[in-house]
Amino acid sequence: MKGPREIHQAALAARNEAVAALEARANAIATARLVVFLGAVALVAAIAFAELPSGAWIGLAGLVVAFGALVVIHARVHAKKERKLAAARFHERALARMAGKWRAFGSTGDRFAVETHPYAGDLDVFGKASLFQLLDATSTRFGEEVLARWLSGEDASSGDFAGAVRARQAAVRDLASRVELREELSVVGSLLDENKPDPRPFVMWAGQSGGKEGERLPGALRLVALLMPIVTIGTAVAASFGVVPRAAFLLPFSISIMILMGLRPRLAPILDAASSKETALSRYAGMLALLEDEKLEADALVALQKRLKESGASTTATRELAALSRIVGFLDARNNEVFRFFIGPMLMWDLWCALALDAWRARAGRAAFGWFKALAELEALSSIAGFAFERPDHAYPEIVAEATFEAEALGHPLIEGDKRVANDVKLAGPGHALVVTGSNMSGKSTLLRAIGVNAVLANAGAPVCAKSMRIGRLIVATSMRVSDSLDEGTSRFYAELKKLKLVLDLARKGKEGKADDDAARGTVLFLLDEILHGTNTRERLIGARAILRELLAQGAMGAVSTHDLGLGDLEGEMPEHVRNIHFEEQVAGDVMTFDYRLRQGIVQSSNALRLMKIVGLDVIDAV
Repeated sequence: MKGPREIHQAALAARNEAVAALEARANAIATARLVVFLGAVALVAAIAFAELPSGAWIGLAGLVVAFGALVVIHARVHAKKERKLAAARFHERALARMAGKWRAFGSTGDRFAVETHPYAGDLDVFGKASLFQLLDATSTRFGEEVLARWLSGEDASSGDFAGAVRARQAAVRDLASRVELREELSVVGSLLDENKPDPRPFVMWAGQSGGKEGERLPGALRLVALLMPIVTIGTAVAASFGVVPRAAFLLPFSISIMILMGLRPRLAPILDAASSKETALSRYAGMLALLEDEKLEADALVALQKRLKESGASTTATRELAALSRIVGFLDARNNEVFRFFIGPMLMWDLWCALALDAWRARAGRAAFGWFKALAELEALSSIAGFAFERPDHAYPEIVAEATFEAEALGHPLIEGDKRVANDVKLAGPGHALVVTGSNMSGKSTLLRAIGVNAVLANAGAPVCAKSMRIGRLIVATSMRVSDSLDEGTSRFYAELKKLKLVLDLARKGKEGKADDDAARGTVLFLLDEILHGTNTRERLIGARAILRELLAQGAMGAVSTHDLGLGDLEGEMPEHVRNIHFEEQVAGDVMTFDYRLRQGIVQSSNALRLMKIVGLDVIDAV
């Protein structure tokens, strides 16, 4: 069977071939348009300056019709080419991701980065070279937000956590193999807007007062919208035949303008909401059609399809959005100045458009949020499915009821496969911890981040960078990257204390089972890197021991990296709860290397002085 790389390469070649064929066809049509145009010009000149038979006018009409037909055909060919180009970009992106070039992607999720989040900053969940940047393939801000919410762990404490994650895994598995569906979803999404339009303003408008008669436009306005154009146009026609004075039509025309000006406070909010750039969402009908028409198997995906059909509208989501698109198309005619100031008032165009939008909102407005919520979840699942398809060596974790973390050949998913080193990691459950020691640059921090990032992926329903994994409901909390703040006057040490306090508070709330704080439900998985690095050795060791003991007493589980070998004494004091593991360097002459392999026990070597010498700090002789 072909692997994901071969599948994407073959698809990319096919799409590029189709683009080339359509480009050649478009060029041929452009040439034909030019020939027809020049032929029409020549024929007009011949009719003007030569005595041609009357049949020449028929020939000219034929050339005009042919030119118009070629314009339409050319536009359709161009549209097909744009779709094929978008399809090619989908496969190019997938190949770039597999080649490790995903760090150049534009979507980094910076707007979701929160400084006080329990783990996002430490685990590179958002920002440059982040997990979000690797995964995101959404086309809407709603979809982007759903993916960010899953990666932020906001639903990791939901009631049936295991069932929700398993359902999401099944949906990801279903979508992973549907490359063509994910391609088409990306293609349709790419035609919306380069900057991911936000449907929220329109959805909020659509859902407000949808069925409240008191807030809808009066039905009598429909009669006004019908009668005034008839009177105005009828008077103009009568004036053209001399039946009434030529200026007579100005009276009903002026009345129409005054009516529209009087109704402006009622009409403007409706028209402005619909004609804003956010109503590009009316073109989302194509994306929703993909969800409606595909024969999906996973229960979560079938539920999304069902949500489209049972969202309260009288017909399907795609039909309602197509109807909305037609209304918005009519409304956009106002962008022409002549139409806006003359034809529009004469036909009561704004009133007709407002009545149509009002009726649409009453009929389908309340259902709109459900449609876009379903679409957002589909996009987020499709993003994870792309990641799953492109990394067949990753495993779907086994989600269990008890709090545990067991992984075979665990690696960091943001490190490319040819550079990644995997290790077996086991945390038996609440009240268990790993004390990780090792020399500088040996892999301690990477191990902690690998544990955390894979727990985040598991909670999101994604496959993890491991041969196998068993994991329960875990609330990830970290203290790894700590920096001072000049604005707040905060030292690095104080900033670390604040992060440690957050971890301890989550552990305490988790043990108490406070239902008023969803983030506190579940067992805390703590990951503490170089704990209390900013103080002296004696106080650091005392403080680190106390914090670790307190976390374990509160039922938390996790790992702590440290240079203080004395922290390893806890294994002897608490052998049922603490286990020492370490990394070490290999030295051959003046060359120092690392194998990043995890070993049992406390590290027996140090490389700080060697590293100082390597970089040119020859301080050994001065000691």
